Amino acid sequence: MSSHVAPGPVDFRAAFLASPAPLLILDTHLVIRDVNPAYAVATRRERDELLGRLMFDAFPDNPHDPEADGVANLGASLERALRDRVTDTMPVQRYDIPWKQSATGFQERYWTPVNSPVLDRDGEVTGLVHHVEDVTDVHERLRRVHEAHERTDTPAAHQAQAQHRFARYLARAEQDRMRLEHLEAETEQLRHALTSRAVIDQAIGIVGAERRCAPDDAFQILVGISQRTNVKLRDVAAALVGRAAAERTGPLLPDAW
Repeated sequence: MSSHVAPGPVDFRAAFLASPAPLLILDTHLVIRDVNPAYAVATRRERDELLGRLMFDAFPDNPHDPEADGVANLGASLERALRDRVTDTMPVQRYDIPWKQSATGFQERYWTPVNSPVLDRDGEVTGLVHHVEDVTDVHERLRRVHEAHERTDTPAAHQAQAQHRFARYLARAEQDRMRLEHLEAETEQLRHALTSRAVIDQAIGIVGAERRCAPDDAFQILVGISQRTNVKLRDVAAALVGRAAAERTGPLLPDAW
């Protein structure tokens, strides 16, 4: 007879903080509500100096770059994610970051931003997960390949040097692509987890109030229902929250549960 150990509550905040993917949480007014250490390192900023600030006050365009379009393009992407309630993946974007050690106060950077909405159980947007990866090194390698192409004098020399540099670039680019895919999958899982956790927490509160039990015990009751009915825990929680929102009279959980 096989034994089954019921899963305990997952600490999603700990997962957010430990993720190697640079992540930032925005509310629907584009105010920064949380930043994980990977994001702080990537952008050379301290978490405390970012919390509570508007996104584009914390990360303005480089005033020394007349062609800067980071604020406009990122703003449009965030607006699409809010409006359409779907993940919006941007192409590689130059977006210089404030850096006190630079003579201009900014440092040139290239990023691959992905902006995902966090939805409540009714499908309404409650916030955004902003995920970026610094691809400045990849962009620089590609620039060097192009410069090598321009500097060569003869077709034979050009072909040999360009092929060699491009082969090295492709090898590094493939490594970067695989890493980005892994981090994107992890970020998407975390986004879904944040949405699911909100519903599960509501359901735990409902069960705890009805059964007069501690949150851990309420969670185990929900897990038991999920296992007996073969329904995902999040769906069980959403159904219970829906019953409570409908203002049904009497117990929300059968006595057998």
